[in-house]
Amino acid sequence: MKREKIFAIAATGMVLLALSAMNAWGQGYTGGIKGKVTKNNEPARDLHVTLTDPNTGRQFKTKTDKKGEFTLVGLQPGGYVLEILGDKKEVLFHKNEGVEADLRDEGTIELTRPEASGGSAGGESGASNRNKKMTKEEVAAQKADAEKLKGMNVLIQQAQAAMQAQNWPDAEKALKQLIADDPNTTRWEFYKALGDSQRNEQHLEDSVQSYEKGIQVAMAVSSGTAPKDPHNPNADPAKAKEGAGQMLNAEGGIYVQMNNNDKAIDAFKRGAEIDPNPAMAYYNLCAMEFNAAKYDDAAAACDKSVAADPNRAEAWFFKGAALTKAGKGPAAAEALNKYLQLQPNGIHAAEAKQMLAQK
Repeated sequence: MKREKIFAIAATGMVLLALSAMNAWGQGYTGGIKGKVTKNNEPARDLHVTLTDPNTGRQFKTKTDKKGEFTLVGLQPGGYVLEILGDKKEVLFHKNEGVEADLRDEGTIELTRPEASGGSAGGESGASNRNKKMTKEEVAAQKADAEKLKGMNVLIQQAQAAMQAQNWPDAEKALKQLIADDPNTTRWEFYKALGDSQRNEQHLEDSVQSYEKGIQVAMAVSSGTAPKDPHNPNADPAKAKEGAGQMLNAEGGIYVQMNNNDKAIDAFKRGAEIDPNPAMAYYNLCAMEFNAAKYDDAAAACDKSVAADPNRAEAWFFKGAALTKAGKGPAAAEALNKYLQLQPNGIHAAEAKQMLAQK
């Protein structure tokens, strides 16, 4: 059996990884609004809340909860018309100015008071301290931010198109500009996509730097220590942790290409400890240990790989191969037979049978 067969596993597949990553971050920047509705100073529950984009007519709907509160997120930046409707869809409140989808807090809307400004059909927006009337400067800043986010969404689309076409230089350019425009973003996916693009260009050191920054951001999101990001209000800690593991696994593959085995092993170990789905990281770690002739360590890593994913046939094979090298026949035979059970005609089937025949 040639060691090169397992060594190659850790360094391949980046194009597919880069393309599959696009769905994770391609939705662009979004925002939303929240608020509370009261009637006679008591929470008004089960009222219909509608936001309408005046440019497209598209509507986003929700209902107030038992506390009278509502939240609408996942909206593209821009101005909207806010309406609150009763059971018979009668309009209880209407506002068509200053409703910006930037996670703005509309405050408390008291339906029994005369409306102060900005709408019609009964109600007051801005009844609480949280909803003071914005100054001209605040309105201007809000509009400027909305325009900025529109431009950044264009960059996301450009990066997506370039990655789909495997035009890595253009993808790198768009992603760098995207990050420069929002340097405090918690969107770790941007750094991952940048690292993927740079690796496909063989800009290996740059790729490692991008992954390391992405890992830092992802782990902050995962641990809850990341600062609030109004441009990324729905960051998913579980996905961030998984993303950090994936970036470490990719980073390990880069170090394999650079013939830096120690750093590759370190990256795979870190990835395996972080990633909630560590089967691939442990498999790659098994590859590195096997090629370093550390057969007991390789078998242990492959054992963890199949524990995470019992159907990973190659891990069973190389566990058996490592145990064979270590002189542990019975355990090796069990692993090799498991490989043959999963892939009786697999690429390592002949080798597995040959090793079993020698026991």
